[in-house]
Amino acid sequence: MSTIELHAEARTVFGKKVKGLRQAGIVPAEIYGKKTKNHSIQIPVRDLEYTLNEAGNTNLISIKIGDKKTGIPVLARNIQYSPVRQRLLHVDFYAVIMDETVSVNVPIRIIGETDLITQQNGTLMTGLNELEIEALPADIPETIEIDISNLTDFGQSIHVSDLPAADNITIHSSPESLLASIQPPRTSDEEDLVEEVIEEEEDMEESTEETEE
Repeated sequence: MSTIELHAEARTVFGKKVKGLRQAGIVPAEIYGKKTKNHSIQIPVRDLEYTLNEAGNTNLISIKIGDKKTGIPVLARNIQYSPVRQRLLHVDFYAVIMDETVSVNVPIRIIGETDLITQQNGTLMTGLNELEIEALPADIPETIEIDISNLTDFGQSIHVSDLPAADNITIHSSPESLLASIQPPRTSDEEDLVEEVIEEEEDMEESTEETEE
């Protein structure tokens, strides 16, 4: 797991006055944790956006405040955006303790190939797109890979319970949750039925629009 460095300044502006910070391209943020005092900080929006894109929710960020040489290891938690323009408004960072486990949601990445798709025109169906895990901060993976090459029959599927056990990670997602399966190609009758349903929905939408007019 990589650690990304981010420089911040202590923040002395609060309440409605933070609007001026945002207009100047500065984002207010907070650092909190069990054994760390709260820090109100501010970060240039471009630096913060780049860091969040690189780190996601799983990579550690080392935040250096002011002229301090030692950074605080954190994970991005609550990221707030404006509802219309999706401008970055505020970020909460959770200060981790390197020898204590933390719970995070890790994205799932599908890997591998299977003849069910490449030769038999099957369709990949996915369930969860992330797993809730618990691990030491340094052991948090960027992604959890799900290999579909072991699927050799349309009746097979991969669930959370099928994942191999790992000594340094505890999975808290439900064991019964679906991760991946492959559906057989539709028959011509099924294709016709789908087309009929689509046509009916389009007719209903057109009828509704005419009534409203």
